[in-house]
This record gives sequence, C-alpha cells and structure tokens, in this order.
Amino acid sequence: MNRQRGQAIVLIAIMLAVVVGMAALAIDGSRAYALRRDLQAAVDSAALAAADNLQQTGSYTSAEQAATTIFASNLRLYGSPACAPAYAPPGASPLTVTCSFGDGTTLTQVVSALGAQGSQFRFTATRSLQLQFAKILTNGASPTLNGSSSGGVNNLLYTPTVAALDRAGCGGAGGSAISITGSGTLSVTGDVVSSGTITLSVAGMRVAGDIYARCQAAVSGSVTSACYPSGATAPCSYPDVAGVTRSGYPFIDPGYPPPTVVGGAQGAPSATVVLLSGIYAAIPNFGGRHCWFLSGGVYDWQAGFSNSNDFVSNELKPPDEPSAGNNTVRATPQFWSTNGVQCDGAFQVTKVTGPRDIPTGIWSFVVTSLRTDMYNGLAYKRESAPSMCDQVNLNNHFDDVQVAVSNVPGATSYNIYAAPPGNGCGGPFGLAANLAVSGAVLNSNTSPCPNVNGNGCSLGNESIVLSTELGAPFAPNALAAPGVVGAYPPNGESSPLQSGLPNQNPARGPGAAGDRANENNCETSGGAYATCPAAVTPGAVVFSMPSGACVDVTNGGDTFIFGGYQYDWLSVYAPGPRNPPANTCASTFGAAGNSAYIGLIYMPAGTVTIPSAYTFEAGSGGLIADFLIFNGSMPTIAMNLGFAPVPPAAKLTG
Repeated sequence: MNRQRGQAIVLIAIMLAVVVGMAALAIDGSRAYALRRDLQAAVDSAALAAADNLQQTGSYTSAEQAATTIFASNLRLYGSPACAPAYAPPGASPLTVTCSFGDGTTLTQVVSALGAQGSQFRFTATRSLQLQFAKILTNGASPTLNGSSSGGVNNLLYTPTVAALDRAGCGGAGGSAISITGSGTLSVTGDVVSSGTITLSVAGMRVAGDIYARCQAAVSGSVTSACYPSGATAPCSYPDVAGVTRSGYPFIDPGYPPPTVVGGAQGAPSATVVLLSGIYAAIPNFGGRHCWFLSGGVYDWQAGFSNSNDFVSNELKPPDEPSAGNNTVRATPQFWSTNGVQCDGAFQVTKVTGPRDIPTGIWSFVVTSLRTDMYNGLAYKRESAPSMCDQVNLNNHFDDVQVAVSNVPGATSYNIYAAPPGNGCGGPFGLAANLAVSGAVLNSNTSPCPNVNGNGCSLGNESIVLSTELGAPFAPNALAAPGVVGAYPPNGESSPLQSGLPNQNPARGPGAAGDRANENNCETSGGAYATCPAAVTPGAVVFSMPSGACVDVTNGGDTFIFGGYQYDWLSVYAPGPRNPPANTCASTFGAAGNSAYIGLIYMPAGTVTIPSAYTFEAGSGGLIADFLIFNGSMPTIAMNLGFAPVPPAAKLTG
C-alpha cells in the first residue's frame, strides 16, 4: 500500500492539465469564433459600403475611403490606418490598396472597373488573436484570423444607351443580339453594349461612346467612333474622350422591379381625350387619327399597346405655342398637331364693353395650361410654359378684355398673365386670372380645331371677361409665389431639336424656375416645386407590359411619353427572367414623325424593333432588350443621364 502513496497527486496533475487545456481551448476558441465572425461582418460591411458609396457619388476614391471607415468602425479600430498606395480610381488593371492599423489588423481592397459588368470591390482582412489561457499550450505565437468578401454594383459611371442581353452569335450560337439594317446611320450618344454579336448590313453606326461587343474585337461594317459626350467628330478635344470597341464584357440584366399599378379596371378609350391610368384588359384602338392625353400613373396594358394612326402623350402644352425666341409668332409645328391630329389649342384677346374703367393703352397677354395629377393620394400641380403673346388696345372708357381659348389636351384650366400698357410682349407679365375648362373635352371631331369660338371643335372652348382683375392695384410682382396674383409666368419653351419638330420644354431650373409641367419638372413628396433630382415628376407615366402583352406602334402613329423619379425613370417596362413570368414578345416602336420615350425602355426578355428615324425625338434614358433590331430609316438616340434609372442596389457578390 505504501508503494501507491502519491499516485493520486500525479493523476490529479494530469487531469488538471487536461481540464485547463480544455478550458483554454473553450475560452480562446469561443473568442476566436466571435472575432472571426466580427471580422467577416466588418469585411462584408466594407464591401457593401464601397459599392453603395460608388453608386451614390460616382467616385472610386470616396468609395474606397468609405469602405475603410466602416471596416474600422465595426471592429472599433481607432486611429487612422496607413494605406498604400493612395486611394484612386482603377485603370485598365485592378487597383490594390492595403491599409494597416495600429494593432496589426490589415484590410486589402482590390478595385476593378469592369465596363459593362459594372464595378467590383474585393476585400480580404487579417487580424491576430491575442491568446489568453491557451498561450500556455503554445509557443506564444498568436494565430491569424482571415475574412474575405466582395461587392458589386452597376454604378452610375456606366449606363448604356443601347443594350442587348442575348448571347446570340457568341460561343457557337447563331444569329446576332443587335441587328442593324435599312438605310442611313444609327447615331448613338452613349455606349452600345451587346452580350452577343452586333451585325450591320447596308446601314452604318456612329457611336459617341464605347462599343462593348462580348465576342467581337471589332464590329464589321461602317462603324464610326465619335467624341463623348459632345458627339463631335474625332479627333476629340478635352473634356471629350474618343470611343473605343471593347470585347469580353457580358451585360447583366439589371433586374429592375415592376412598377406598382394603382387604379382599377379601365374601359376601352371612347371620345374623351384624357385617359386614366390603371388596368386595360383590351388592347386600345388607337387608329383613327385622334389625340389622347395620358394622366399620370402606371398603364397596365394587359393585352398590349397598339398605335397605328394616333398621337398619344402626357405632355402638357399651352395653346398657341410661340416660336422660340419670339413670342409674337406662332410656332410651326405645334406639339399637339403632331401626325395631323389638329388638337393644338389657341387663344385670343378682344376688347369688349365692361362695367368699369381699367388703364388705357396696349395690354399684352399670355396664357398657360394647368392641371393636377395624383400620386400616392397627393395632388401635384402642373403648369405649362406660356403661349404666344396677344395684344389689345384699350382706348375708351369702360373698355374691358375678353380672353377666349380653344382647348388643348390635358388642360383643366388656364392661367392668364397680363402685361400693363408700356410693357409690351417682352413683359414682365403678372398673373391676372384663372379660366376653368367647363365642358367635355372630346376628340371625336378635331378637324375644325383650333377655334376660339367653337364652331364644331369637339375639344371645346372657354372665355372670360377681365375687368376688376386688371384694375388698380394689379401689377406684375417678381416676388409673388406661383399661383398668386401678380406672379410671373413659368419659363418659355426652348428651340426644337431640329427643323420640322415642335419646341422643347424649358430646361430644369432651381425651385420653381424652369419647366413646371413635364419631364424637367421636379416636386417634393408634398407637392412643392423643387430642384431636380427630387421625389416626384408630376404627370409621369409608365407603360407596364405583362407577359404576352406586346407593343405595336407602326410608322403611322406617334407616342410621346415621359417617365419620372417616382418610377425610377422607366417609361416602358416588361418583366424579364428575374421577375417571372417573363415577357418574350416581339415589340415594335415605330413613329410617324414625333415620338419619344423619355426614360428607359426595359424589355429584357423580348425583341425590340425600331423601324423609324423619328422614334426618339427627345433625350432618352436608354433601351434594354434581349434582341434589338434597327431597320428602315435609322434614328438618333441620345442618352440623358437625368432620365435614366438609378441602377439596382449594391450587393455582395462573394
């Protein structure tokens, strides 16, 4: 028995070492797991922060800095890290920046600009685990923990003007993703992107931007590279850059979500000029050379949209649009006379005997069209640019003024602005009165239109006599807010894009300046005029084309619509594979003489054919389809990033 004395102590010592080791592993192991989890979360946050910041700012330097900042914040690392090389945009090769923190933690980011694929940020991080109990079981070295992540975004630096998603013509597949035939030259300002091949037959292509053809080092045929963004012919002068052709870049479907349809079922269009947004179960019959005004909202054309002979638009215009730069001359053509529909309005002032004296002399007048459109249950006011100027000479006691208007589509009232004697048509003008549209506005007989006396014009006419409105103390007031007596009218229209087209809308301006009615108008979510970009573009529309619903606009009809901020600048939407069921229709966007889709035409699973030179008579937000076919006379398509969607949110890619 004495020989066994002390054995328990040995066993206890051995067991104690095992218990301590297990405790050390449990404690430091759990610390390692928690630290590894925190490190991975910090790297994921850095990847998302970089991609999101690039999307918001367009600056790689800002995005890289934002990633480092959020990484340090998540790991509670204080003090500025040492980063080498300095933050900068990537070039043709990826940029690698490594930042070292005071405790030995490192963050390495590899930044790549992938052209049509957007931008990618890849992050790796290392951090030492300071052992506590487990140190006695090791040689004292601290193990290193690692984390990695990557984020990607279709950034604001890259938005294609024309893009085809199909890979036809590449990898042994037949056909081509973009086919250009017909006559003339397809002129594009911005980038042309094809995930398949681009083929030209007879027609040429001039691109003020880059051409991304996934499996073509060069596009065969008559292809000219111009200067971006001016569109000038090369050689290019700063800040213009010359476009090039790049291969190996597939374009990924951005996957824009569908717009929300608000509004119930609508019947077939009859003779009422104004249509309401909502669900149209039957395909509309736009083929009788009529005009149609679209109130703001989403139009769900469940059976498709067809226009063979009419003019369809949501643009609010004044009667008697003036010649740009000379408001005493009526512009030719008028917007609402497009395609011969004769829906342009007119106005006239005459002298009548009234109840009281107003100052004598030559008075000058302009009018604007007004309407209110709804969005999310709130009312948003719209007011067009001013009409041409009309004058009347008051030279007797009790001379008053009668204002007569032949209605223009979409207007629910007219603001009348007056310039007292001595001002002339150069103004300034002040708001004197408002004239409401009182009767039905129909398109059943527009051949007598415009006519301020009616005479059978189905659009109708309105009139008002101004007397007390022009008496003292009336005077134009530059400080008066819009809608207040004396307030100045909105800015005037600008020159047409080219001879033979109607005027353009006023440009965007700060606050209430600039356009107050159409695509360049911005308002807050409460309905106040605002500087663009803003929450709402009042009156904006979207054509929603569910699976099986095709667009069929021939070269006999015209469609001129604008989207808006509340719809992410989509003008035509069809679901793709990412939002099934996909719409695989073959759609045609023709035009007779004046069409536009201000915003993105997005049909990622369908084929889009453009057979007319007049389809894009305004700035475009882009065109994305599975296949694209340009035939007939070639159009000019100019990208305007102010009318382009914000790319989908940044996402983790690995």
